[in-house]
Amino acid sequence: MTLTLDHFVVHMDNDPARLHALKDELAPLGIPFEPNRGKGTKGFKAANIWIGRQYFEIVRILRPDGGGWVPAWVARHQRGVRGLYCIFLKTDRLDDLAARLREAGLAPAGPERISYRAFFGLFRKSMPWRVLYLPPVPGTDLEISFIEYDPGSQDAFKPYMVPNADENGVVGVSSATVRMPFSSEARPFLAKLFPDAAVEPDVVTAPLDNGRLHFTPGENVHVALDAGLAAPNQRRGSVTFENVTLQA
Repeated sequence: MTLTLDHFVVHMDNDPARLHALKDELAPLGIPFEPNRGKGTKGFKAANIWIGRQYFEIVRILRPDGGGWVPAWVARHQRGVRGLYCIFLKTDRLDDLAARLREAGLAPAGPERISYRAFFGLFRKSMPWRVLYLPPVPGTDLEISFIEYDPGSQDAFKPYMVPNADENGVVGVSSATVRMPFSSEARPFLAKLFPDAAVEPDVVTAPLDNGRLHFTPGENVHVALDAGLAAPNQRRGSVTFENVTLQA
């Protein structure tokens, strides 16, 4: 079974000016962003920041019901929560993973296929992937969930993964460091979630097939993501938006 960093769901205010400011902040890092592109309905809009095959899903809620977006996330957004909602890990054996997590007592929801009403609600569009949701890490609002793509679907979608930072030598997200409150339930939750992790009193490091997830203590959730460069000696800098710092 493989596990790799895949994408990161970030909720922001419905403020086009802020999105365009973020575009300007990302440009010096060689990371292009087109806020007006992406999927959506009358109730939500999601614009992607592509870094190789990985991406940020920048979500805005346009009306109270969210128009087909994840209901629990819509409710959280309406409570005023912004920032990183979920880290998605890609797997090639989602059903096996779901069974293991249930046996570990983590109560996953799914797997389920994502769909939403499109083209003014005339029909329902199903996406070529299935997802498995977990409750938030205890003591936080941060979720870690899983996705499995239909065979060949990522290759078919590659022409739409534009503009992409890989054109500028930023080839992917290699690791994530999650600073968060370490409640008494957080460490055993992470140990069950990642049975191969190195678990220390206040640090948990989970190896992945394309990097690692490193959890450390902090007052609030903040996630630092390292973007891999084709020429690693050419560091560009970092950008922080909401509770995420992207380093390239």
